[in-house]
Amino acid sequence: MIRRMEPAMDLQLPEVGIPDRVSMTGPLPANQKAVYAELDGPGCIQHLWVVLSRPERIPMTSRKVLIRIYFDDEPTPYVEAPVGDFFGVMHGQGWYPIDTHFLSVKAWIGYNCYFQMPFARSARVEFEAGPEENRAYLQVDWHRYPNQTLSERRRFCARWRREMPTQRYGEDFLMLDADGPGELLGFVYGVRLLDDVDRWSHGGAENIYIDGEGEHPAFLRGIGGEDTFGAGYGGALHPPETHHYAAMPYYVHEDVGQARPAQRLVGYRFFEKDSLPFQQSIHMRFGCMANDICSTVYWYQEDAVRPFFAMPDWSQLLPGVELPRGTHDLPLPASGEWWLCGPFANHNGQAMETALPPETAFHIEATFDGLHGEESAWLTAGSRQRGRDVARWVKRAAHHGFVDFNHVFRPWGPGVGNTDVGAALARCVLHAPADMTANLRVAWDDALILRVNDEVFDLGHHYAFRAQSIPVTLRAGANSIVLKLSNDRGSNHGGWAFAFRATTADGAVLVPQVA
Repeated sequence: MIRRMEPAMDLQLPEVGIPDRVSMTGPLPANQKAVYAELDGPGCIQHLWVVLSRPERIPMTSRKVLIRIYFDDEPTPYVEAPVGDFFGVMHGQGWYPIDTHFLSVKAWIGYNCYFQMPFARSARVEFEAGPEENRAYLQVDWHRYPNQTLSERRRFCARWRREMPTQRYGEDFLMLDADGPGELLGFVYGVRLLDDVDRWSHGGAENIYIDGEGEHPAFLRGIGGEDTFGAGYGGALHPPETHHYAAMPYYVHEDVGQARPAQRLVGYRFFEKDSLPFQQSIHMRFGCMANDICSTVYWYQEDAVRPFFAMPDWSQLLPGVELPRGTHDLPLPASGEWWLCGPFANHNGQAMETALPPETAFHIEATFDGLHGEESAWLTAGSRQRGRDVARWVKRAAHHGFVDFNHVFRPWGPGVGNTDVGAALARCVLHAPADMTANLRVAWDDALILRVNDEVFDLGHHYAFRAQSIPVTLRAGANSIVLKLSNDRGSNHGGWAFAFRATTADGAVLVPQVA
């Protein structure tokens, strides 16, 4: 069932709010936690102001203190981030000007946020200092609602994540994985350039996967990295500036001892005017090169928050310290696994017009002719070195029903979110408890051919990412499902993903399996 989501700026709060304020200051002893505000509900935080020790006294002070905010006696914090990063100040910088509806940063190290944070029973603001003693100044402006009931179920959430080095022409940088119903408010994204193979912005932009197991999946894909923040042309020479909804407030070129300086940048994007609600799930990534990347994402959701990243050791919070993918990432909800086979070139329709050998025969170790002509981007030296000039099987977990071929088969080569005209296969097994008619809901763009055991369905071409449901006959036991999806630039700059859900007549979900 789809629940109506109120706009993020239209929270359902009690009519009479009594203004209140917490004003606190004090030392933060090294390696200790300190509670600076405890609020009794129902209420709603309207404004936070935080100041830490001066950066000249404690270098990178903004990365050396964590902020956590708890609501309604939940044991897991809804907000967890380094203090500076929560307020949009990244890379351990002390401050730079930010002027938005939600975040405001002023000299010297004056951090403000204006996210509304409702709570029914309680709220708690906590700081934790790292190995160095620090100091915090805090004001919490909030409304309390005595003798009233808070019906609003949404709670404010914010999470930080860092990875270094990220993957070049491969897995995009993970920013968010959350459960609905909820609404994405925005994010702040920071890059410290390490990679000299291609521009940071050519790794791509935001890829947002919404409700992959719901009735109406959505896939939003950007173009180049700087485009996300309302800028254009390359992401190499941009003046720092701040605007209401999108900007890059920090953009410098640092002398790293090489022939060319390296960019250090921060961008933000807020969705107040173009809201992004989700009913069941949201999964968000950002295209990248091999750089040092961090992000803070802000959203509302109704259920208790589910962390997707565990805060690393203090040393790994700092810029320039290695923090590989997976070392602190937490398991994501399971929604099945697939075998993927590709890439196949499809410049002349050759991969879609006839059945490919792996469509009808499955051998895990087999390799196949990728049908590549001279124009294929999968014949570059980098693609050949990584075996992408030959089609092969790769096992891949789905994320909330979504599978993205670009994370596995993206061509290795320069260009803005580079991809090529191609096709790939996805194979899984559905185990049916009895002979039955099941419903398959698939969402995609470009052309899709579906095989269910020996039956073939040509589901046609979608110009944009859209869902289609078809009834299929399953036999008791294992049933083979094979999807063949083409890809071209289309209307989403080469997006190459699908979302899949299989259900029985009584609504039970059949989970894709690899065996």
